Amino acid sequence: MDQAAWATRIRAQMAFEFAREAPPEGFPGLAPIPTGRYTDPAFYALEREHIWRKSWLLVGREEEFEGRGSFKTFQRTGAPLLIIRGSDGVLRGFFNTCQHRGAPVVREACGIARRLQCQYHSWTYDLEGELVGVPDRRDFTDLDESQRNLKPIRCEVYEGWVFVNEDLDAQPLRAWLGPVADEWSVLHGSELRAVGRRQERVPCNWKIAADAFLETYHVKTIHPHSVAKLLDHRGAAMGLFANGHSRMVTPKWEEAVWKPGGGAKPPIEEIEGLDPLFAETNPAYSLFPNLITPLDTIGFPFICFWPVDAETTDIEWIFYGLPPRNDEQEAFWQRYVESFDLVMGEDFMNLAPMHRSVASGALESIPLNYQERRIYHLHEEVDRLIGPERIPEALRVVPRLEPFWETRSEQGAEA
Repeated sequence: MDQAAWATRIRAQMAFEFAREAPPEGFPGLAPIPTGRYTDPAFYALEREHIWRKSWLLVGREEEFEGRGSFKTFQRTGAPLLIIRGSDGVLRGFFNTCQHRGAPVVREACGIARRLQCQYHSWTYDLEGELVGVPDRRDFTDLDESQRNLKPIRCEVYEGWVFVNEDLDAQPLRAWLGPVADEWSVLHGSELRAVGRRQERVPCNWKIAADAFLETYHVKTIHPHSVAKLLDHRGAAMGLFANGHSRMVTPKWEEAVWKPGGGAKPPIEEIEGLDPLFAETNPAYSLFPNLITPLDTIGFPFICFWPVDAETTDIEWIFYGLPPRNDEQEAFWQRYVESFDLVMGEDFMNLAPMHRSVASGALESIPLNYQERRIYHLHEEVDRLIGPERIPEALRVVPRLEPFWETRSEQGAEA
């Protein structure tokens, strides 16, 4: 990515946001979001089938799979999945499902395996998922072992982050990421490591949780003593991309930006080569359907929203940064993660009450403003993947934002 050109473009967008007195000319009114999308069991079932089983989802880091046979299980989508490093060094994904009677071939959350063996009848698979052993083979009359290998899923890596997709026909990960991959290329992701981890179970629909992290409209009310002292929401510059992804770059108050000679600098290494814009703003990205990350020069959390059921969400956030080199840096990261806990707690405060209100019928629809357009963008992509024809008309979102995708706008300008 040409960082200088990118930064110039973002600065121009922020200047426009500060100067405007209304939404830009030609921007459409956003149809109210039907609240049944957050509560209807049939709609949630459609999401399970068409989103969570057909999207690229983050499952971990490549360094978690060091050495042949290193594996990790994953069940966030509802299906039992297995990611494992083969004898040939290739990282692959499978359903953790023996092709005899469906028992798992590993039961531990992670570990090292020399082979994969069903713990029901001992059908055995090699590390590449091929069936290599069937006890009492003589008792099967028409068994074709070649048709009974472990069922594969897609597994690909970007800058050290491992993603899986149960849809074998899904587009490659790098193509799906699109402009986000270009913009993240400056982060040196392969050099980063997990430096902190948290999880909270919240009684709300996953979209109620995700929506809260897609706008800064709430910052002055919910975060008056934390985020509001750091970020000036009036200048938030947003970009919408294909596949439901988006970006939001929010300027920091001038007094919140660290400057040489302006006091003690954090005792932590910064990611090298980043444009000054990364220090002067908070560039936050959303990967559809469930990953949010507010970037910083020293590191950042990946915040993921995992539906447990239609009314419950596990929110997991993992901090990534350069590996700490001493006790002082370790202590800094601990304090940094704890300070972020306070911000997350401020957001959590409203999620359960909001879900209760939505479920009560007290709110029939949600009117979104220009600052909240990333929320509408997410809902549009939900409908694209499900297919509008499968969604009851009363629950559909009217598609209006595609002409405003950054890629569409650039193509139009070039034409």
